[in-house]
Parts: sequence; structure tokens; C-alpha cells
Amino acid sequence: MTEEELKIKFDHIQGIFNRCINHANQVLTDSIAAKSVYLNKEQADKLEQQEYIRTADELVQLYIRYSVLNDIQSFYSVSDFFWESGFYESLKSDEKRKYMSFNPLSFDYSRYEQDNTVYDEELPYFSVVVKVVVLERYSAYLRKKKEDKVQVEMQPQQERKEPQPIQDEYQEPKIIPHIAKTENPFKSILNDRQIELLVECINEVEIFNAPMTFEDLKAILSCKPKVIFRSNNNRLVAFLFSELSNRGLITPNWQSVIANSRLFLTKNTKRDKYLNQGDLATATNYVKDLEHEKEYATIRNYIKQLKKL
Repeated sequence: MTEEELKIKFDHIQGIFNRCINHANQVLTDSIAAKSVYLNKEQADKLEQQEYIRTADELVQLYIRYSVLNDIQSFYSVSDFFWESGFYESLKSDEKRKYMSFNPLSFDYSRYEQDNTVYDEELPYFSVVVKVVVLERYSAYLRKKKEDKVQVEMQPQQERKEPQPIQDEYQEPKIIPHIAKTENPFKSILNDRQIELLVECINEVEIFNAPMTFEDLKAILSCKPKVIFRSNNNRLVAFLFSELSNRGLITPNWQSVIANSRLFLTKNTKRDKYLNQGDLATATNYVKDLEHEKEYATIRNYIKQLKKL
């Protein structure tokens, strides 16, 4: 089997992982959001703390019991962790053969819903991998919510109350104050030629409500934007930044950087709401298995070209 054929096989299995993971993760995040509606701030904070501790404890037990999963800790946020992580390489020879001989078309999601372990014989550790990735992403979601709250509480009251100018569709960009308090918050290693290519990508796919210039994107990556762009599609925003992060071009904490720096507005034109970590986490979860669709494929193709520059 050639590497290309192997990658295709891995992608098909990854699609099965993604379907199971995305559904479970969405249930968890929706559940805690629904509960928080009926709680005051102190109660909601306590609930999130309890959930975080419970999740951390579960993960510890799983990693202790299944050493084959250890590499997942570093790749749970990657859209193709089955290919990128060392999980497959950690399997025994007979376990690897089972994955390679499995027919993805035979996967019946209704059977999986009835019993999450039903495919563990054909796909060794399948249910455990799903559980670990779901718990890791849920833990990251809770952690970022906490960080976001702490960041807001630390901001001076006056700074929180001052509205930033907003760039609405068809309006000229408006100047806003510099936000970043540290150099290179995104930990970007992108050079000018790569940034120019990203601008071309962003404008071709129309990720934002207005065309972006090289200077705009460079300022955004420094968290010192001269304008506030409104997202046309939160999922495309999430996919762009997650792909950059997956390739080590920006920090894995890009969601918190965007949220804390209030870089973009949500798609909803009826209210001026900045993209927060919850918005970005939800959008990121949705795009895990959409990489071959038109706009997402275009973004991925552009990003693949970056290493040549």
C-alpha cells in the first residue's frame, strides 16, 4: 500500500472518529451551557470547576489504563489526529491489520449509539480513543472559558466599557486602539510573503465582511488591529486559524488570543458581539470533517503552499 493509499484509508477512519467525537462533544458543551442558564455566576463557576476536575480525573485513569493512548494528549485538537499522532504506531501488528482491513462503509452509527464499544473488536480501542479526545476537548473548552473570565475580570472597568469601532459592510474601516500588551501574542512565525498569500486566501473565500489587506492581517496577527472585521462564517475563521496552528505557524491557544483581544465580530449583524472562545470552540468542532468541502479545501490548499515561501 502506497503512502497516498494509506492516507486515504486513514482519512476514512478519521471521518468515523470525527462523527462520533463531534456529536459527543457537542452534547457535553450544550449540556453545561443549558445548565448555566439557570445558575448565578458563582454557581456556574462552581459547576464548571467540578466538571473540569471530573474530566481531569477521568483522563488520568484512562491514560494510566491505556498507555497506547498517551500520544493523543498532544494531538487531540488536530483534525486528523489518527494520521498525525503516534496512536496507530503504538498498536500491535494484529491490531494494525484490523484497522487496515476495516471497511468504513460497514460502520453503522445506530449500532454505535446503542453500544459505544460495539466496534472495539474490529477497531481496537475505538471507543476509548473517542472518549479521550472528547474529554480532552471538553477540558480545553472549560479551561478556556475560565481563562476568558479571568482575563475579563483583570481588565480595567473603563477599558471594558469603551466600545471599539466596528467595520460594518460597505463602510470604510475605522481606527481602533491598540490592544496587545505583549509582542507577538499569536507566536506567529509567518513571514511577509506567507501573510500576503493568506490575505489572498481570506479574500478569495470571503471569510470576512470586507476585503482585507496585507497591513490589516499583519496588524491582526500582532493583536493591534486597525479595523474590526465581521465574520461571514465563524467556521471558516476557525478552520483557517486551526490549520495554521496545526502546522505550528501560530500558537495552539489561538482561540483565547482572538477572544481576549476581541479581534473579530460574529456574523450576526443585528448585534455587535465579539467572537469568544465558546464561539470558536464550537465552530472548530463543526469543521473537523469538512476539510474536503469547497471553501475548506481552498483554505487548506493555500496553507499547504505556505511552506514553499
